[in-house]
Parts: sequence; C-alpha cells; structure tokens
Amino acid sequence: MVDMAERFQLRFSELLPERYSNLTFKFRHTATQRTEASAHYFTTGLFGRYTANHVWYPQALDKDPILRFYKLCDKWRHEVDDNPNSLNELAKFKKTNDAVEMTKRVSRRLGLDEVLPYNDVHSMYIACTFETAWTPRIPSPWCSLFTKEDLEVLEYSEDLKYFWVDGYGYEINYKQACPAIGDMIQHLTNTTLPKAVFYFTHSGTLLKVLSFLNLYNDNKKLTADNFRQNKDRKWRVSKIDVFGTNLAFILYRCGDGDKVLTMHQERPVTLPGCPQGELCPLSRILELYGNSVHSCKFNEMCAYSVPS
Repeated sequence: MVDMAERFQLRFSELLPERYSNLTFKFRHTATQRTEASAHYFTTGLFGRYTANHVWYPQALDKDPILRFYKLCDKWRHEVDDNPNSLNELAKFKKTNDAVEMTKRVSRRLGLDEVLPYNDVHSMYIACTFETAWTPRIPSPWCSLFTKEDLEVLEYSEDLKYFWVDGYGYEINYKQACPAIGDMIQHLTNTTLPKAVFYFTHSGTLLKVLSFLNLYNDNKKLTADNFRQNKDRKWRVSKIDVFGTNLAFILYRCGDGDKVLTMHQERPVTLPGCPQGELCPLSRILELYGNSVHSCKFNEMCAYSVPS
C-alpha cells in the first residue's frame, strides 16, 4: 500500500500534495483491522510515517452504507450470500470430468493411492496463492503440485463462486451498489468537497461495483458446463480482484468540458459506453449511471420477506 500510494502521487502530483490537510484529503475505512491497516499504510506512502499517524478519519462503521452496503441488504444476504443454491454451479463443476481428473492428477503427484476430495485440493491451491502473494520471490511448495491445466480448473471454480455471489450471476448483486456509485458521482460533480477522496473497503464491495459499471462482463452466465468455452473470459477474479485491488476515478477540467479517467489496478480502463482509449466526458458518465443512481431505492430493493 505504501508503494501504491507513492505511485499515485508520482502520477498525480498536483492532485496529491505531500502535505496533509483534511480540507484537501478525505479518507475512510470500514470497522475492520485490515482496511484500517490499508488506510494507514497508504497515507504513510503519501505523507510519511509521522503525518500518517495524525490523519483524521470519520467513525468507522461495520455496516457502512457506502463502503459495505451489502451488509445492509437483507435480500442479498438471504437470497444469495446465505443461500446454498447460489453455489449450485460451483458444486456441479466439482463433479465434472475436468475437476475430477484434476484431483486425480494431483493425488498421483503426491503418491497417494486414493483420490483426494476436491475441497482438500482446493485448500492446497489457496495455500499456493497466499504464499505466492506474500513471498513472490520464493516459490511455494504447494504450487509445485499443480500444472497450468490444474490451475485453470481451480481458477475457474473461484470465478464461478464470485460470479454468482458478487458478480453478474444475480441482479441484486450489482444493483445494490447504486449508493456507492452515487457517492462517486457526487464527488465528481460537487466542487466544494475535498478534491482527493480515498475509501478502503472489501473484495465484496469492489466486485459488485465493477459489475454495476458493466466491466469484465462476458454477457453470458458462467456455468459448470461451459468451462472450456470460457477460456478467454473477462471475469477472472485472479486478475480483477487481487490483493490491494484499487479502482480510481480522476476528474480533469478540460477546455471542452469535464472528463474522467477511470483506472482499475492502476491501469486505465474504458467504461462500456465511453469512448475507447479516451477520457470519458463527465456528461457521458452521468448519462450511463445517472438514472440508476437517481432511482436508487436501496431500502426497497433490499427488503426481504420471509417466504410463507
């Protein structure tokens, strides 16, 4: 996070001065240790260790209506997050020939007579991914168990899970992100607010927001039986939702009108409906998302009635 902050400051030095002021900067995180730590180390990268200890934050909320809106969405929690049916495609995929053969290959490499259950192999995969993230220069022993073919199978299982729980699988997943998008638009259009706003939140938030923005949309459902047809899919959690995932909207005051640069993982991305490879006019952003924001009836959308 320190390095990321320094990179942002190098790219946008006029927007991100090294001197901290709560009139210029606004920081906010959820009531969790990990987002608080992310905020602290990011501000350390911007201002140095001493000043980072004196940055002001509003009271952190566990159920933050902007940073963790899904915690307040009863419909999503009951019908998706706590509903085993949301993982039906994942459960079916574990029984496909591709998944079964993968577990056999891994079991053979371990010298086992019996085939390991899929979930055990998946745990090894998770160990491989975490150790690689923590110490990228030291090869993880767990990773040596897998071939590229094995990793593609395991990666698809992760993509299936998050597609249905946080992505395009169910409409409620992304529609409930309208308060977060509304907050973004408010900061882009209101010149009296701090000019540099940083939120530190969670994977579940970012995936829903990305889906609301229609990014990484393959325009078809990910299912257990179309693994091989989806080798070139856009929805790939290992790329769009890595550690330190970040999404940024930078406003430019141009002679021909205000324009917005959208960045994901520190790289420019084109929002669907915006000019390819160009800054997107703010007016176009408002056309694309304004109606959804203005008609955002979060409480009504997220109301849940117990089936009779």
